[in-house]
Amino acid sequence: MHIRNILFFMIMTLLLQGCFDNNNQLTWVAVNVSNPKPQGDAHVITKNDKTVIIDGGEYRQGKKNLLPYLKKNHLLEIDKVMITHPHFDHYGGIIALLEDRNFTIHNLSMNMPTEEQMKREWWGGKYKDLVYLRKLAKERDIPISKIAQGDTFTFDKDSYIKVLYAFDGINTPVGVTDINDMSALTMIYDGENRFLLTGDLNKKLGTWLAKNAKDIRADILKVPHHSAEGLAPNSFFDAVSAKQFIVPAPAYFWTAQWDRSKRVRTYVNEHNITAYVTGIHGNITVISEDNKYSISIEKNQK
Repeated sequence: MHIRNILFFMIMTLLLQGCFDNNNQLTWVAVNVSNPKPQGDAHVITKNDKTVIIDGGEYRQGKKNLLPYLKKNHLLEIDKVMITHPHFDHYGGIIALLEDRNFTIHNLSMNMPTEEQMKREWWGGKYKDLVYLRKLAKERDIPISKIAQGDTFTFDKDSYIKVLYAFDGINTPVGVTDINDMSALTMIYDGENRFLLTGDLNKKLGTWLAKNAKDIRADILKVPHHSAEGLAPNSFFDAVSAKQFIVPAPAYFWTAQWDRSKRVRTYVNEHNITAYVTGIHGNITVISEDNKYSISIEKNQK
């Protein structure tokens, strides 16, 4: 082969490898598990062939939207699954995931509430569901670990997910809380980029964090509690100081007719923050690379 042909072949090979090499990209997808209702959280974070899932939405939405998304994108091997707190709209889809034998799961991370805690909030979840969930994991030899402050999942030297705060709802800096305030707060770090996921953080613990947390500033905030009133206060948003909000919620949550989101909608408008809502925009994808990030949406829906 002529030397020029060899050089041409080598250059084209390198260019093609560059086109298809996404190892430097971290991808976070807020999967739309709120279409048309109920509300729900499901987040898929990938980099370097590693996959982490944080929450899975409600059971039917998990089967309808989360599992097909994973299969379509060939994400059948999952390194870590985390359930931020034990409410239907966060753990239901994880039950569906564990029931589906197409997936290989290497670790399940969750904090088990007491049966009494679940009985007090019977409308939000059932203790027997969590027992069943753990039974599924054990039957499949999936290790189950507790969530603790400081827990870290590493993609590479520049990228990792860290649990900033996690409380049991009983022994907390503000006394006994509801189950929403059991939510594990996790930060995605990728180079200089910071993305904060908050579960359903509510006002009681959110107020304390706004005053006392030193490490919650982020570029993007996953808005807690689907934007519904009772969520963390505006002072928490101030402390995070995010440029964009991602809201996992049905479309009707983000309307003037739904008063429970009025405070967040007002805050967004007054602070010139761009808000993306899964029920309106579909799956929301954040691509992080080289200390920059971009956000794309699946659709525009009125």
